[in-house]
Amino acid sequence: HRLETVRAEATRNQVDFRFPVQTTIRPHQDFRGFAGQVESGKIRPGEEVTILPTGYTSQVDTITTLDGDLDEAGPGESVVLTLDDEIDVSRGSMIVRSRNKPEVTRQLDADLCWMNEESMRQDRPYVLQHTTRRTQAYVSKIVYRTNVETFHREEAGTFELNDIGRVEIETADPIFVDSYKINRSTGSFILIDPDTNDTVAAGMIRGVATDVTPYGKRTEGKRTEPDVETETSSPNVTWEGLQIPREEREKQNGHRAAVVWLTGLSGSGKSTIAKAVEERLFDEDIQTMMLDGDNVRHGLSGDLGFTPADRTENIRRVSEVARLFFEQGNVTMCSFVSPYQEDRDRARELLPQDVRDRFLEVHVDCPLEVCKERDTKGLYAKAERGEIANFTGVSAPYEEPSDPDVVVNTDEDDVEACVDQIVEALEARGIL
Repeated sequence: HRLETVRAEATRNQVDFRFPVQTTIRPHQDFRGFAGQVESGKIRPGEEVTILPTGYTSQVDTITTLDGDLDEAGPGESVVLTLDDEIDVSRGSMIVRSRNKPEVTRQLDADLCWMNEESMRQDRPYVLQHTTRRTQAYVSKIVYRTNVETFHREEAGTFELNDIGRVEIETADPIFVDSYKINRSTGSFILIDPDTNDTVAAGMIRGVATDVTPYGKRTEGKRTEPDVETETSSPNVTWEGLQIPREEREKQNGHRAAVVWLTGLSGSGKSTIAKAVEERLFDEDIQTMMLDGDNVRHGLSGDLGFTPADRTENIRRVSEVARLFFEQGNVTMCSFVSPYQEDRDRARELLPQDVRDRFLEVHVDCPLEVCKERDTKGLYAKAERGEIANFTGVSAPYEEPSDPDVVVNTDEDDVEACVDQIVEALEARGIL
């Protein structure tokens, strides 16, 4: 009875229109259609669509089948779409709604099941098949292997037959993906051995890779307490895409979104400069948001101390908030000591890969002795007397940015000169 009454369509995504193109049909010069199966969502004639990976836009002219034209096509239906414009579309392209696009990426975070007797190798290419698109791919990182008996995570150097775990994959060409949680069709793929044509693995996509630290690995000399959980989301939750895409907000705002991350010692002038930059941008009708270390620790991170692990968790939380404001189209100012390079790198990598150049790491450089002289609260003195533990620059390390986008020297230049440097950098990147 169960098999006869189960609703198979209940697992299909009815919202996000995804149409992988299988082939182009052109029986004569007056007809050019694109054949495929609607993997998810619905489409009607007249709706605006975008062609991936080119990004060209057009409108659906007709939805054609062997039995005639349709007023609407939904999941599972095999149809031929024609467009109002002559656009280059071929097998492996994907047609989507212009206001509801998947992630376009070359780097995947995925759960993988290895199905081949030969061990997985990270030094050889595989063929990744995703919908109708094929591309060369490498397993760039093994995050962990799952023990199928205990469900505990294990450190792993390879996968053997029937092993399951989390990996990161890099592809030669961009693919167009959704999380498997919200779209099984565009959230799944297989890996193929190019020599034997055997299917060696099946994968479920978590999202775009964010350079997660492999299980069991730590940064030497930095954390003496257990690492913060590396999962990117809580269990049993689904990411809700923004109703209004960032691109639409940027168009309305008249400028692009960005994250300006100011890092430096306590007393170097981070907050002063960040506030001055925000004030100037605000006067020029730029949409801004300010995230400051002291303010965040009054609420969002009020439960954290200043141990290495707590500092990392603080920056992780702030980074996620900064990403949300970025997707709202804001120029987001972040003023934090953020002493570890790894944490700052992760903040940058939270932005979509194609716009990570809009993350500006600003090193607010100031000699330690000058910072101490500016310290009106007497924090450095208390730290040197042992009254404050884990104080950056005294009893805790500060890792200077290895390759900052901007360096401002607050012991040499005044606030306005530092603001000029940052604003010029934003202008040079086409953000303003």
